[in-house]
Amino acid sequence: MGKKILDSKILYMVLSVLISLSLWLWVTSRDENQETHPFNLPITFEGVDILEDRSLMIVNPNVTVSVNIRATPMILATLSENPPKLTANVSNINTEGAQRVAYSYSLPAGVSQSDVEFIARNSSGMAVEVEIARFLRRENVEIRGEFQGSVEEGYLPGDNDDFRFSPGTLTISGRAELVNQVAYAKVTVTDQNLTEEVGKDMPFQLIGASGDPLEGLDVTCDVDMIYTSFPIRATAEIPLEVKLIEGGGLRTDDVVIELSTPSIMVAGTSEAVTALANEGAITLATIDLATLDDEYVQNGGQLTYLIPLPDELENLSGVNEVKAGITVKKRVETRTFEVTTRISAIGTPEGWRADIITQAVQVKVRGTKALLDELTEESIQVVADLRNINQAEGRYTVPASIRLYSTGTVGDVGVLNPGGSTIAVSLVRED
Repeated sequence: MGKKILDSKILYMVLSVLISLSLWLWVTSRDENQETHPFNLPITFEGVDILEDRSLMIVNPNVTVSVNIRATPMILATLSENPPKLTANVSNINTEGAQRVAYSYSLPAGVSQSDVEFIARNSSGMAVEVEIARFLRRENVEIRGEFQGSVEEGYLPGDNDDFRFSPGTLTISGRAELVNQVAYAKVTVTDQNLTEEVGKDMPFQLIGASGDPLEGLDVTCDVDMIYTSFPIRATAEIPLEVKLIEGGGLRTDDVVIELSTPSIMVAGTSEAVTALANEGAITLATIDLATLDDEYVQNGGQLTYLIPLPDELENLSGVNEVKAGITVKKRVETRTFEVTTRISAIGTPEGWRADIITQAVQVKVRGTKALLDELTEESIQVVADLRNINQAEGRYTVPASIRLYSTGTVGDVGVLNPGGSTIAVSLVRED
């Protein structure tokens, strides 16, 4: 059967065709069977950094050149897959305007100079026209922000001055006449229904001197996005108050406080605003009625207080101080008692004796006339606590508290400035 196959005429015919095709391919690959094929090849420019050092730049860096390459079909097929690379050096250019620059080519591996012939398709030969312009790099270009979004009810966007950017400025480079058109860069926040601070990378626009965007300006910026921070603050109306401590014959209900500004609007982080709102009010001052001057008790008066706020909160109302009008509704009197017999000391250190030097203490008491009429010197006691006295012989002036024995409470009758008295004692070591 094998002999029949070898004797087959069909087999001989196939072999003849294959051999002929191989011979044809070998022959067409020889130099004498070359073809010409057109190529459009980009040019890579060298020495661009040197141009920039001279404040020059290439206006049209994306240049392609049309050339014809003559070579064998096999070489042309190789070049179609891996084209030659064209390079032009611009480091010798020193002036603006149109310039003619020669270019050279490099062939891929496996293709030699003798395998190809470059034929320029224009009158410039192996050269290309480039446009050179003045180059400019501007640093520290200002970045501005604009808020065009919206916030939820109860929140307040920051001002334009509150924008923060990273980087803080831009560097713009390119053709000088284009770079100089830029006045600043602008980031625009357009997010809606915000309740918290904006913090993200955002695009920007280049803005001209007229305030209009410079669309499609052919310049290069050192960044494509700018990290932008912009505050969104919570707001709340917070009442103001003056607290009262009863004493000196006055109860808190006996005194009326009228504030020139009863409340203010504040803004800040949600946490800070909520914490302040939970306190119920901003306390301007705390008045111990036992220290209230008689002039205010008899005739009323006005006190001025600054509004205290934590650093993380802003007073949107613009009112920094409040006037507090004080009116005492209760009719009271003030009398002075001289205490001579009931002056004593407690807490004398062990091994020491305290001799009272002070012979008399003037004590002011305020209350209703009826209760004051019941008081005598024996109703008042002056007591000094010596537990913290320096344990060394000598004379000392020490604070003294006033104890009042009356049928009424401190809101009915009480000592004025109860912690403001002192007595003199002599500390002696006991034998």
